[in-house]
Amino acid sequence: MKYLVIGLGNFGRTLAQTLTDGGHEVIGVDSNSLCVEQVKERIAFAYIMDATDPFAMRSLPLSDIDCAIVAVGQSMEHSLRAVAALKEIGVERIYARAIDSVHKSILQTMSLSKIFMPESYAARIFADKFTTDSSEILL
Repeated sequence: MKYLVIGLGNFGRTLAQTLTDGGHEVIGVDSNSLCVEQVKERIAFAYIMDATDPFAMRSLPLSDIDCAIVAVGQSMEHSLRAVAALKEIGVERIYARAIDSVHKSILQTMSLSKIFMPESYAARIFADKFTTDSSEILL
């Protein structure tokens, strides 16, 4: 499958690299050149770009992707604007990271394929680990 990952911070970079390791083709986008630099050798394509700008996003091969993932975790505004740009362009399968419950509520009104909150998910996994094996210390 071909994925577009918008936001290449800690979460997005790990997601993009893991998808690549799984045999998928990944296009990564971030406005921060350092984030792009850190991942460009590990994924198919990495672009320094403002993902909130539909005109800029149209330069990407979006008709070839199977799924766009908005992994922005620092700014609700940038996340929402990136989702809006993808919707405007006509991308159908969009997954988005929600920063908090308010962000999730707003994303729900945008009719996305999937909304996820990785911090909440990770916390539940760690809680289950501690509950089932209290002697295990995770670092």
